[in-house]
Amino acid sequence: MWDRITFKATGKANFKANYWPFVAVSVLYALLFGNLLTLNFNSGSGELSDLIYLCETYGIHTGTDLLYLIQYTISLLAPFAITGFALSFAISLLVANPYEVGASRFYLENTTFHAAPFSRVSVGFSANFGNVVLTQFLRGLYTFLWSLLFIIPGIVRGYGYFAVPYILAENPHIHHKRALELSRAMTMGYKGEIFVTDLSFLGWQILNGLTLGILGVFYVNPYIYATKAEIYRFLRAKAMEQGITSPAELPGMGNL
Repeated sequence: MWDRITFKATGKANFKANYWPFVAVSVLYALLFGNLLTLNFNSGSGELSDLIYLCETYGIHTGTDLLYLIQYTISLLAPFAITGFALSFAISLLVANPYEVGASRFYLENTTFHAAPFSRVSVGFSANFGNVVLTQFLRGLYTFLWSLLFIIPGIVRGYGYFAVPYILAENPHIHHKRALELSRAMTMGYKGEIFVTDLSFLGWQILNGLTLGILGVFYVNPYIYATKAEIYRFLRAKAMEQGITSPAELPGMGNL
């Protein structure tokens, strides 16, 4: 049976048992999937008064002149914006996504009985890198396309692909179509439960905001990641019981 309280308690115990490596893996995970890689072209406060002052300084008073200024500014920044987007996309595709698989491997291996080494995060890069990149890319692409049908379908599909990085962490050689299909099958009937589990961390996220992210670094983020690993363990066990998958397809933590 689904037991959110047990998932969270077990996850907390697991990350505390290997605290500093767990924190290190989680910090890098948060950095790669945060906003630090986004280029910011806002050089000032962005307030309307700044724009008005600029226009008055250069004698721009008409709507046509203001429109020209905006168009000219955009034309100057466009090459940098395109370069920044391309760089951000490349880092996400070739670094962040494979790292998510390696971090998932670390989270799955780490228990109160076994302290996983930090080096396990390299799995996403060292084991069938091309397949890992392709599968993770398709996961993001399909989620985005579903979001175009309004936000809710994208969220639902995103939760349907919850298990993909963990599946790749166990078996990086699995075909991309099968990984996506298997994740949807494993999360069938549990997407709402996973969503509620995410909501259960809302209080911690508020406290994290009040501490300017410090609490997230040393407690909240590792707690969340460890809990999600426990959710995957549950989904994996149910999938085995129901014959959705097998030990040959998901060999566990000892075979890479």
